[in-house]
Amino acid sequence: MVRYLKGFLVTLICFSCIISLVSCKGGIKTDEAKSFISDFFDAVEAAEYDRAMTFLHPERPTELEPFFQGIENETGVDFQQGIEVERYTNFRYAYYDSTVDGSAYESTIRTDVGGHTVIFTVEIVQNDNGYGIYNLDVDT
Repeated sequence: MVRYLKGFLVTLICFSCIISLVSCKGGIKTDEAKSFISDFFDAVEAAEYDRAMTFLHPERPTELEPFFQGIENETGVDFQQGIEVERYTNFRYAYYDSTVDGSAYESTIRTDVGGHTVIFTVEIVQNDNGYGIYNLDVDT
């Protein structure tokens, strides 16, 4: 009887630890990520690059105005004409990702920018150093 009780307690403790680890780290929910990305696009569309930079993860700051102006100069795309999301694809999320020491969410976003198709790949990270866009790739 004692042997079964020990086994039960060990199993209960292991299960409790796993639940505790998962719930403590949390994750980035899809709706939360989509809203965050939409707010970022709104700032870029309005050419409010200082505000757009507040959506970047503190570990990965970058100057967004020259980044987006460079894309506009190379491709003729004008982000101020509007960034309309057509579709989110290739979702990938992890409650814990060892490369960023936190939770990560990544999606590819097909958009229409003034009649041009622009594909964004956005990775959002939440870790001890903050929350925000960790990687941003643009394909026009």
